[in-house]
Amino acid sequence: MKPPPPLVVRYGDHPDQVANLHLPGDVSVPRPVVVLLHGGFWREQWDRTLMTPLAGDIAARGVAAWNVEYRRVGQDGGGWPGTLHDVAAAIDALADLPEVDADTVVVVGHSAGGQLALWAAGRHRLPSGVAGAGPRVAPKGAVALAGVCDLVRGALEGLGGGAVTVFMGGP
Repeated sequence: MKPPPPLVVRYGDHPDQVANLHLPGDVSVPRPVVVLLHGGFWREQWDRTLMTPLAGDIAARGVAAWNVEYRRVGQDGGGWPGTLHDVAAAIDALADLPEVDADTVVVVGHSAGGQLALWAAGRHRLPSGVAGAGPRVAPKGAVALAGVCDLVRGALEGLGGGAVTVFMGGP
């Protein structure tokens, strides 16, 4: 059975604070969910459509996919800490969606999205008052596909034409 078209769900006021919820055909019970975070050096020219084929495949296999957009470098509020606030808010919004089981969440990201996925999986360890602390939804696992896992090294090596330094707002 082919999954239905994705639902577009807003999790904030900015035009890019949106996610596509790809559901399997049968949603008689809340489904486990995979959060998808696209890469693209945290930059504006790449968006969630990079992950759309994967989201469709996940839904076709009976699992919900939450394909997240977030503010990126080059947009108002993009970069650190706004991008992190967006990812946190998008994941926490799963707690309000009856179609998904917010206790069964895995985060998957590619490249810069891999960095965001690893960060999201560790949010429960963040001290109070920092971006993303106090999650409503705690992922059970994370997968970083070619993730930018070492921001210091990425900055020192000039990864992506200085993408890490631009994302962080400085060295």
